[in-house]
Formats: sequence, structure tokens, C-alpha cells
Amino acid sequence: MRHVYDVIIVGAGPAGCAAARTLASAGFYVGLFDKAIFPRDKTCGDALIPDAHHALKKLGLMERVTKISCPAKGMRLIGFNGSSVLIRADSACVPRLKLDELLLESAMEAGSEFIPDHEFVGILDENEENYQVEFSRNGNYVFARAHWILLATGANVRSIQHAGLLLRAECRNFAARQYVRNERLARDLHELTFTFDPSVKGGYGWIFPGPDAIFNIGIGFFGSAHKYCNPRRSYERFIAKLPLAQDLMRDGKIISPLKGSPLRTGLSGTRFARGGLLGIGECIGATFPLTGEGIGKAMETGILAAEAIMAQYDLGRAAVAQAYTQSIKALQPKFEVYRKAEFLFNWPYLTNKLVGHTAKSEYTRGKVEGLFNETSDPGFLLTLSGWMRILFANR
Repeated sequence: MRHVYDVIIVGAGPAGCAAARTLASAGFYVGLFDKAIFPRDKTCGDALIPDAHHALKKLGLMERVTKISCPAKGMRLIGFNGSSVLIRADSACVPRLKLDELLLESAMEAGSEFIPDHEFVGILDENEENYQVEFSRNGNYVFARAHWILLATGANVRSIQHAGLLLRAECRNFAARQYVRNERLARDLHELTFTFDPSVKGGYGWIFPGPDAIFNIGIGFFGSAHKYCNPRRSYERFIAKLPLAQDLMRDGKIISPLKGSPLRTGLSGTRFARGGLLGIGECIGATFPLTGEGIGKAMETGILAAEAIMAQYDLGRAAVAQAYTQSIKALQPKFEVYRKAEFLFNWPYLTNKLVGHTAKSEYTRGKVEGLFNETSDPGFLLTLSGWMRILFANR
């Protein structure tokens, strides 16, 4: 490994690799560090919805990802009374094990140097010109230097704190998932399925068809709801109550244990930048509230950070930090509206009414499709007139 880089990126997930590919393609010497040895697994729903497609196209990787993903015809929402509606959207599913390996290969292909098995320890600002980054490997300390540092360590609170970006330690959200192979069901199910049921109060359950007849099935909690219930028991209740989950498990083969992970959402709880240190991806809460989508937003923040460095490099740290912070703050209003709309998960009756009305109303279907496609925000869910339309339709 080199010991001096233009940019050091800590974390080789979607955010880190997107930034590394963008910067290396522009001629920067990039050191991409990660504590894991790839390929490595990651707790995730594995769904790629329109914002992920947009980021992958910008990176020039959409065609490659399409080849390893399982395309979906759209997203089906299911209420607790069995009502359902299909939402039109560009969507697909690819295991993070495969996606992250492809993204890493693309970053290295562009010229980034990948250094695995190095756990981030801390950062020292040497002279307001260079940073010294400390890593641990096999019980020894390793040091590297760079003008710019991008932190892409996910929800790991310790890393965020050591980088001096942490404002709030609490992760308000939690997700758990399992992989199940079912070749029979794979012939018939081609939609990303979201289900809203009291067994997952404060969140939702999902079943996503992936490549090789492998389904990603899991549950997600929002607004700290996981603190008031047992996620494993909620997952078991979810399987017991949902006919589709029972069908999947009846003759399916479980190929992974249930794995859970906290989520940082809402672009809150973390500083976006501190001098020449920029936070990207889930460490700054880039996962969307309400939908729980994080892959696309992680890549988007990585690209935005890279673009800020490329555009403002000659003007120094303050200019880069300001440009990046402004670009992230421009996203905050939408994140805040999505966060407020999470109240729905605590009121399954309202979620059920929304699903039923969406199935009957082309107007509401367009609104919900805009929510997932990001062509509109879920602000209509926060208005009295919007709920009057939903609750009292056809009366």
C-alpha cells in the first residue's frame, strides 16, 4: 500500500466505492480502506429502486448491475386485511454480497487502491493540509496520510465518534433479514413485496425475489419501535401471519440465519463535514426514513462528496466542506417529510386504508408511485385533505 494519497476513503460499501470510482476516474490517488476482507455480507433488503438506478447510471454501472440482479415488475403493497396494490417503478434485487463486490471492482478498475482488513481507529489533523489516519491490522497500528478523508463506515457509532462527526449516538431504526431459496415461488413472484401488519408495529415486512431463486425476507422498524418489542419474535409473528411468507417457508430452504442491524436515517445525528473530512452514506443518516432505502442515497452522497472535492479542490477545505454541506442540506427537506410520514407505521388501520384506496384511486396511486420514484414527496400523507380523501372515499 502507499502511505500518502490524495483522498483516503474509510469504508468500501456503496457510498465509499461510488466516491472512489468518481475520484479515481478524475485522476485522484485514492486509498480505499475497509475492515473486512471482500466479498463480505451486509444486512440489507437488497432492493434497488429508482434512486439507486439513477446513481448506477451516473457511475456507468447500470448495465453490469442489471446482469447480476433479478428485475422486478414493480412494488406490491399489502395491507393487514389482504388488500394489495402494485406500484409501478424501476426496481430490482441483488444481494449486497454481489453488489458490493461489483462496486469495489469498479472502484479499483478506475484506479483506486483497495486495502482490506484495516480497521479504522482515528484521524489526526497534522497541519491543516494533511490528515494522518490510523488503522489497526493484526494487532498492529498502520498509518496513512491524505489531503481529504471520506468516512463511509455505515451505522458504526464508534467510527463516527472517533472521526469527530457524531452529534447523536442513537440509531432510531433497525432491520433484520434472512435468505430463503424457493425455486417454485421464484417462477411466480416477480415483485418487491411490502406488507404492513400489526405484527411489525412501527415498521413493515418485506419479501424480495433475488437471483437464483433466493428471496430476501425481513422486517424493518422506524422511530425506535424496535426498543419496545423483540425483533426476532416480531419476525416470527410476521411469517406466521402473512400467507405469502408461509408459502415461501413451506417448501423453501433457509440458507442464512436471521441477521439484524441498526440503521441511521433522516440525514440527522451527524455532522456532514469537518474541515477536509466529509461523511458519506449511512454514517450521516443517508438511508431514507419511511421506505428504508439506503443503497441509492449512499451512492448519491458519495458522488456528491467526490464532486465537491473535484470542483472546489483549489479553494481549500472550507470551500469543499461548504459545497458538500450545501448539497446535502438541499436533500434534507425531503428526508424530513419522509420522517414525519413514518407515523403511519404506528397506525396499521391508516396504512391499510391507504393501500385499499391506492388500489381504487388512480390519483392516489400516482401520489404513492411518486413517493417511491421520488418524483413527489409524501406530503399528502401529512394533510387533513389528503386523509379525508383516503378515509371517506366512496361514502
